[in-house]
Amino acid sequence: MTRLLPLALLCELIALGTRTTAFSLIAALLFGLFFIRHWQSLMPYPRRLGLATLALLALWLVKAPLDLPTVQRISSAAAYYAAFIGGLGLMGCLVKRLPALREVHRVLLRGPRALLYPRYLLAALGLGSILSFGMLNLMCSTLHSYLQHFAPDHPAHRDGQRGVLTAAIRGFALVPLIAPTSIVVAIITREVPSLTWTDLLPYGVIATALLMLIGARTENRHLQTLVDESPEIPAASLTPLALGTALGIGAIVALASFSWLNITQASLVVVPLLVSGWLFLESPGKAYDELAEHLAGMRNEVFIFGCSALFGALFNQLVSLDQLVPLLGGASQVFVLQCIALLGIVGLALVGIAPIITLSICAGLLAQLQAAGVNPLGPAVSLVCAFSLAMLLSPFGPAVLILARTAGTLPWTIVLTWNGRFALIAIPVLLALSWVVQWNH
Repeated sequence: MTRLLPLALLCELIALGTRTTAFSLIAALLFGLFFIRHWQSLMPYPRRLGLATLALLALWLVKAPLDLPTVQRISSAAAYYAAFIGGLGLMGCLVKRLPALREVHRVLLRGPRALLYPRYLLAALGLGSILSFGMLNLMCSTLHSYLQHFAPDHPAHRDGQRGVLTAAIRGFALVPLIAPTSIVVAIITREVPSLTWTDLLPYGVIATALLMLIGARTENRHLQTLVDESPEIPAASLTPLALGTALGIGAIVALASFSWLNITQASLVVVPLLVSGWLFLESPGKAYDELAEHLAGMRNEVFIFGCSALFGALFNQLVSLDQLVPLLGGASQVFVLQCIALLGIVGLALVGIAPIITLSICAGLLAQLQAAGVNPLGPAVSLVCAFSLAMLLSPFGPAVLILARTAGTLPWTIVLTWNGRFALIAIPVLLALSWVVQWNH
């Protein structure tokens, strides 16, 4: 059954390339068949999400007559989000073929000490936009081998490790603000087609600059313990990786410029095709199986993202903002709604509700607001900022769990001790940015 996954991904790519809904429905069916067969292999959280979605589906079927166009739209959304996270995740197939990545810490720790923290943040942002959660696994596994060069009682094992892991997750949290490959951008631009990645990018850059300043001094001091007495071993060059990344970005921009695809959809098309082409050129007989196994290894993430799309779409079929819209007559009222959305996404993440679920719901409501005449840009910026912070503050999220396992500590330590003060400073800063965006539009 794992061999269904590359086929489902291919169908969704064809649907994007031809603008044919039928292929997207086939992709949704193939994803559904795989997850029905492999239900028991899913982790508890995605299974609970699946049951909650089934309950919401039953409620919708009871309250509303079966509407085939709506069913098609909901199914297509689920297939798109599942294919998006799976397709971009295929970049992980190339990690083991790039041995220079094993030297990432040696490369990043070279140069001026005052720039260690921003350098790590930008590296995590760049790698995270390509490898997604694979970036965190890469940072953690290579850090373990790098620390072997230090004495057991050296501060690098405590402070240095904390500095690297904190910079890694904060850099990863910048991906929604900057990268066209972000699932957040994919959701918002799909629900509100009038918004594009380039509309959100200027404010994402501002938010990124502000977040990079918060906590820089403390974390830079932690990172400096990794430089002290570090072994003088030449580091490998990451130039081939940088060139390959530049070529990939160029292909994405070119496709978006000369087709009807936006930049996010172009990312979904280009990345799987480039990775698949590489694998088939290297080993034609084994490439399909490797793609299938890699996608199957991501089954929990693929299920969560696809199921979240279903949950959000069903929720928005049951909930209407018609009574709320008359109260949103001015910028102040809309800003209050933005504050509620940002604080709500972050607060629900703290109690274990995945940010992708609340984001899917809010993005659907955002489409309703636009239909009622509200400019969606300000609320969209708030949603992107909220998701960024929620990635740091979700104790049950995969990013925090990866770091907690590596550091040998509790997830709540990552959330509260490492990132709590950072979040308390960042929230009012990002709310102020949201206010500026709303005021100017």
